Amino acid sequence: MVYIFDNIDSLNDDFFEAVKPLLSVQRLTKVNRLRDNLVKRTSIAVYVLLRLALFETYRINEAVEFEFGKQNKPKLKDYPHIFFNLSHSKNSAACVVAGNEVGIDIQKIKQVKTELAKRVLTKDEYSKFLSAAEPNDYFCEIWTVKESYLKNKGDGITKELRDISADSIDGLKIFKGKDYYCTVCDADVPVKYVRRDDFEQLLN
Repeated sequence: MVYIFDNIDSLNDDFFEAVKPLLSVQRLTKVNRLRDNLVKRTSIAVYVLLRLALFETYRINEAVEFEFGKQNKPKLKDYPHIFFNLSHSKNSAACVVAGNEVGIDIQKIKQVKTELAKRVLTKDEYSKFLSAAEPNDYFCEIWTVKESYLKNKGDGITKELRDISADSIDGLKIFKGKDYYCTVCDADVPVKYVRRDDFEQLLN
């Protein structure tokens, strides 16, 4: 199941205080080390999103701890049969849980400089970027495709994005939001767009 919450800035301080008991010691330690308040809030939100996904999909209602495998890819310490991946960008967070290795990436659509496009896109993709009606949208979609693929494989940033053709990647599900793209690699599962009220079941 894919869970997307694209309204983090609607959450007030009371919400973040209320959900802190839902965090694992591991996640709370990470959050407390962060200096930027927006990054802190996003780190909390994406973990709570995972808590919601595990509860609704597997009826797991506990503060799960992570362990890290190849290229630091996180795994659930006590549930090796459940695979997950997390991503966040500005006001949005995304999570996928499944019975197989998965990758997910969510990115806000923004102005892209040609220098960055050249470093990320293949020659063919770069040509399409230059001729696209909405080049920023095109770039964002391709970026999430490649990132979700690398996160699925656990390769992180060890491969050059421009050496990977998005057209060669199978098993993708792409979701376009109001100002973002989200791509899931290797998980043929439905998506749930989460509302603030959905988190209440974790707090009761």
